[in-house]
This record gives sequence, C-alpha cells and structure tokens, in this order.
Amino acid sequence: MQKIERLELTTNFPIGPVYSYVVFGEKLTLIDAGLKNEEGWNQLNSGLHRLGISISDIEQIVLTHHHNDHTGMVDWILERNPSLSIFAHKDTEMILKDEYYLEWSSEFFEKLFIEFGLTREMAAQWAYRKGHRDYFEIATVDGVLKEGDYVPGLPSFQVIETPGHSQDHISLYCADEQLFLCGDHIIKGVHGGIFLDAPVHGTERAKPLLQYLDSLEKCRGLPAKLTYSGHGPIIENLDEAIDGHINNIENRAQRVINTLKKAKDSATGFEIIQDMYKGRYEKAVITFVFEIVSVLDLLLERNIVAAQKHNGVYQYRLVNGF
Repeated sequence: MQKIERLELTTNFPIGPVYSYVVFGEKLTLIDAGLKNEEGWNQLNSGLHRLGISISDIEQIVLTHHHNDHTGMVDWILERNPSLSIFAHKDTEMILKDEYYLEWSSEFFEKLFIEFGLTREMAAQWAYRKGHRDYFEIATVDGVLKEGDYVPGLPSFQVIETPGHSQDHISLYCADEQLFLCGDHIIKGVHGGIFLDAPVHGTERAKPLLQYLDSLEKCRGLPAKLTYSGHGPIIENLDEAIDGHINNIENRAQRVINTLKKAKDSATGFEIIQDMYKGRYEKAVITFVFEIVSVLDLLLERNIVAAQKHNGVYQYRLVNGF
C-alpha cells in the first residue's frame, strides 16, 4: 500500500501554501520542492522530522513542473544531499537552466507584451521578470519522464502529460490504489492558472488554455479515490473539480466577450485587462496578461473574436453575430 504524506510549505502568493508530497515507495521520493524561502525550508525539514526522516534520506525528487513554488528548494536540498536523483518532463531543465533559452524567453515575452498593448517600458520590465524568475543554479534533471512512463522507484505510478498550466506539466497516477498526484493541473475551488512559456526559438508558441481543456478531458473519468494537488484541499471527486474548472473558464470567456461588447469598435488585450481588473492588474500584470491572452486564443479558435494588427499591436473585436 502506498503511503503518501503531505507537507505544507509557505509561499508569498495569493493562492496560499504549496504542498510537497513524500511517497514511501521503493525509493523515498519527494514530489515537488516548494518555494525558496527560509520559512518554507524550516517547514520542509520539520515536516520530514515528524515523519521520522530527513533531507539526507530522500532518494529522489519528481517535479510536476518548473514553477518556482514547486522547484525553488531543489538546489538547497541538493547541497545537503547531492546523491539524490531528479526526474521531470523533458522540457523542465531547458526552461530552468538553458541560458540561451532564458535570454530568448525575455525577448519573446517583450515582443508578446508589446503586441498585447503594454507600453515598451512595461513590456521590458515584465518580460525580464518572467524570463528569469524560475531557474536552477546547481540542479540538473537526471531522468526524463514522458507520457506512459512509470516512475523509477515508484513503479505503480504512471506519468500523464498534462500541459496547460505550464508546457512541462506532468501528473502521476497509481491505478492499483486509484491515487492521483496532479501538481497544479487541478486545484479544488481555484480556477486553473494558465501560464505562457516561451517556445523553442523559431517555433510557434503553444495555446495553453486549449491544451488545458484537452488535459482536463484527458483526466475526466480517471478512477481516482484521492487527488493530491499542489495547492488547496485533497480532492475526492475528480470529475466535479474538472467541471468546476471548465465552468470558470467559460465564465471568464463570457467576461471578455462582455468587455468587447462595451468597446466602441475593438480593444487591445491590455485595454481588456484594464477594464476587467481595475485596481488589481498593476501588481500582477503577467498573471492577467497570460489569462487574457489564453482566453482570447480560445475565442479566436471558436471564431467569436477576430484580431488585426495595427502599428505592432493586436486589436480584438467580436465577429458578426456576437
């Protein structure tokens, strides 16, 4: 029988604490590694101590995705236990460590933010913050996990690729005991955060909300008695949580439609954000840009919205009939 223990680690994010999981399998495994901060580090160590183990006992880390509230303390753990192995999606190390990719990521987002309607000054400021926020200093990925793989050391857990929240997101499912470790793919009571990642140079960017909807449907009907998320409570009804996410997406899409209905002719993405999130967007520009870019991708795919570029900035309008 699989023994899974949940460790609550503090973050400075509105979503609240992040959860790492200790799985007592053939190898003692830590699923995700929290945000890099002293309070979280103390909570990690005290949580392990309560379980009768320590950092030095961990044999491997599995990362669900690259975001810094899930990877932040990997380097600190490695400094104290350099013999452990790290497993993740094939793109995780590139996103976190490839210097060329990090620089290209900043360039990509600066261009995207300008096209979205941000000023050049804002675009440069926020693009740099996005491009360099998540990174490894000493860690490397020792083993790549892809769709259908079984996790070394956790042979009953199979990998399900679940892109959308990030391009490198994976979830782990144990069919024997119907347990689902899903990172930030599904969080009860919180709408699915959709984040853009820069594509490999020379390729088109993904449309993460379309991917996310596909990933949700991929997990629908999965016989999971318990679903362990990176945030929020443990989920006992997976399909209900999936339906909640889909409803939230449709509500946001309708809000964008309503905002465009108020526009005289068309609006930039940034104008949509300014209308929808008055007094809120200034402190979290990236979050709202990614949300509305993704919703606009969906509305463009459904032929509800059309986009046309003027002076380097996209203008969005409702098509006839809407």
